Amino acid sequence: MKLSVRPGAPSSGRVPWVALAALAVLALGIGVAFHEWGRPRSPMPSAQLPGAEPTEQVIGQALRQSLPDKPAAPVDSVALKQAWHDDVRGVDVSGLDSTRLGLFLRFANAERCTCGCGYTLAGCRASDMTCDVSGPRLEALLDSVRAGRIRSARGIRARPRVHG
Repeated sequence: MKLSVRPGAPSSGRVPWVALAALAVLALGIGVAFHEWGRPRSPMPSAQLPGAEPTEQVIGQALRQSLPDKPAAPVDSVALKQAWHDDVRGVDVSGLDSTRLGLFLRFANAERCTCGCGYTLAGCRASDMTCDVSGPRLEALLDSVRAGRIRSARGIRARPRVHG
């Protein structure tokens, strides 16, 4: 005697064990998800969030690390960012006479970089040689000084006097 099974015919009423196991795992997963959903989360410190502004504590720590010769003194970030630089890294000023070199340095130490760092152009270059803003602006400034388009630094910051 041959048994024939029609397609779509109900089986003998037994549910396959695999299906029951899959349903149990699914129910367990949904239960865990609901349990975790309502749990309060501790917020991530804002200094660790991508794109967040760093806190004063983080800035102070970074500035202290950048100035190892004065670890105990509080660091004034404005004074650091406005510090005078007698040489501008990555810029070839050879061929400039002393007058034109003075003009170039005054402008490089007075103009702010627009990359958002807060440094002068010379300071930005001293701290970040890869800045794609300060490099081209310094080259344009150097070309203008070499070509004689900038002849006066009246009203532009002069080199600070050294006290002591």
